[in-house]
Amino acid sequence: MKKIQLLVFGLLTNVFIIAQTDNGHFSGSFESYTQFYHKDDKIGAVVPQDKIGSNNFLKLDYNYKQFTAGLQFEAYLPAIQGFPFSENSGKLVNKYFRYTANNFSIQVGDFYEQFGSGLAFRAWENRQIGINNALEGANIHVAPLSFLTIKAIYGRQRKVFAYANSNVRGLDAEIDFSKTGKTTPETRVAAGFSYVSRYQLYTGPITDFPATVNATSTRLDIGGAVASASFEYVYKKRDPHDANNFDNTSGKAFLTNLSLATGNFGALLTFRTLENMDFRSERESLQSIGLMNYIPSLTKQHDYLTTNIYVYNAQAMGEIGGQVDLFYNAPKGTGPGGKFGSKFSLNFSSYSGHNDSEDLFSFGDNEYFHDLNFEWKKKWSEKFTTIFLYQNIFYNKLVIEGEPVPDVKTNTVVLNALIKYAKKKAARFELQHLATRQDKGNWAAALTEFSFAPKWTFYLSDLYNYGKTDTHYATIGGSYTNRGTRFGLSYGRQRAGLFCVGGVCRFVPAATGVTATLTTTFN
Repeated sequence: MKKIQLLVFGLLTNVFIIAQTDNGHFSGSFESYTQFYHKDDKIGAVVPQDKIGSNNFLKLDYNYKQFTAGLQFEAYLPAIQGFPFSENSGKLVNKYFRYTANNFSIQVGDFYEQFGSGLAFRAWENRQIGINNALEGANIHVAPLSFLTIKAIYGRQRKVFAYANSNVRGLDAEIDFSKTGKTTPETRVAAGFSYVSRYQLYTGPITDFPATVNATSTRLDIGGAVASASFEYVYKKRDPHDANNFDNTSGKAFLTNLSLATGNFGALLTFRTLENMDFRSERESLQSIGLMNYIPSLTKQHDYLTTNIYVYNAQAMGEIGGQVDLFYNAPKGTGPGGKFGSKFSLNFSSYSGHNDSEDLFSFGDNEYFHDLNFEWKKKWSEKFTTIFLYQNIFYNKLVIEGEPVPDVKTNTVVLNALIKYAKKKAARFELQHLATRQDKGNWAAALTEFSFAPKWTFYLSDLYNYGKTDTHYATIGGSYTNRGTRFGLSYGRQRAGLFCVGGVCRFVPAATGVTATLTTTFN
């Protein structure tokens, strides 16, 4: 470990010297997330032997004219509880070199990429949920014509500090029909095609087992000044592996997004149906390690303690559903708007299983999840703003979490008030209540936060389950921000359950202790 740290220090010193002498641009960031655990029998918190978990990321980039190089050092000392791996070491990862010209670029080393919506392929990073599915290899972008863009990838997928025992190849092409003429039309029309191939050696007894699995997708995007629409269809050949219980059928998915924005009104419609779309770089991989595609739960991402108790996790083995978003900004001086205006939003999402696994558009009777919510944001004066939220949830815990308990039905109300009582000083208060007769019963929550812009923030919150366990999940904390650096410190309880970022989830265990976070960026 000490040798690795000395090596990293030497590299950083050399890069910094080059950046200063050659007038290039040097930038970077550092992020640390550390938890200190202690025993808490009330919530069933299990303390690891080391009693500490710490995830650390150092990223450095150097750009000189058409050339860019970078690296990332990661240290898990050890990984925090709930991560899909339990590393206790550090390593230099994600090393890359990129050359960019007018209509051409090539990156060798570790890279991220996405084809279309990501349903067929996405290499990406999300540090909060423990995903880093970068490819090590080559990524080429070329635009031979003004209306044609082509991407080509070849590599092996990162697997924590190692690499998957497989090769990934892919090709993506997009034609922008709006650029084929001499003038640019008001409506943009583009079509794309993607091909992804994964090869992993198979030495088992089955003669027709697919060592190579191919996936293809076609898409169409139409965008205008007021409305837009996108459609994508993905087909994946049979891909038996551990995570899908060696299902020998093909996979398929269809996704559409429709949007409308006119005046003070906006609407979004998303529909997705899929079957057997768990696509991995290795047949033996489980959890989020080794995922090659991106399947988020297309539901509203809420910000409150009670509204995040029952969150949906997309079902890659089969689901059908979508969501509708309606927005209305009531102008100042109108009845609903009042003197300072109001904002209204209505959201509904619903997912269920298929009636027939062979029919991608069949709706089954087994409902997985729905979320109906209404939000009203009202500014009463220059210093006082409130938000009212109502939410109704249906949650199939057997499907989403694998726990054989009755379906959960909830009703939640939230009142959020923000008071700007002085220049650069504000106070925020929240009152929340979730009512349900299933699972752990009712929950109540409260939060008080004081901010002294731009540097200091302090808060105290409590999530209380009085329906069954009579347990408080109280937390006290604060943060200090100075330019590109932020340090946060908190102490309290962490509720066991799904933790989601961008619609992708991981399960976090119950924990009690101190949490420290540090993020900094520099240029």
